[in-house]
Amino acid sequence: MNYEKRRRRRESHNAVERRRRDNINERIQDLYALLPDMMIDVNTKPNKGVILKKSVEYIRQLQQMIQSQALRIRELESAGMSSNMQPHQPQSSSGLAAMLAGAAGLGTQRNQGGDVNMMNSGL
Repeated sequence: MNYEKRRRRRESHNAVERRRRDNINERIQDLYALLPDMMIDVNTKPNKGVILKKSVEYIRQLQQMIQSQALRIRELESAGMSSNMQPHQPQSSSGLAAMLAGAAGLGTQRNQGGDVNMMNSGL
């Protein structure tokens, strides 16, 4: 009887562990499918470590691109404000800069003038 109980417990644990591994492997394959072709070496079979490494590199590139786009938006807003070209426009653009910063994993903070300041959250 005791042996039967241990066997069922072991089988249950093995099934749970198998589902966990399958889930991890599926998510790794999802990451691989999301990588752009330029990040994939077609001459070698990708392993989990390479897929994870390339995924992190790509996410960091995207964060950097979003941060630079948000900075460019702020620069354009400042140029527009100094020349009084569009006095109402910076408010909505600041919202766009905040949205881009949020997507990049950056915090935002408005100063007293209403400008958006980016803060790296350490991702």
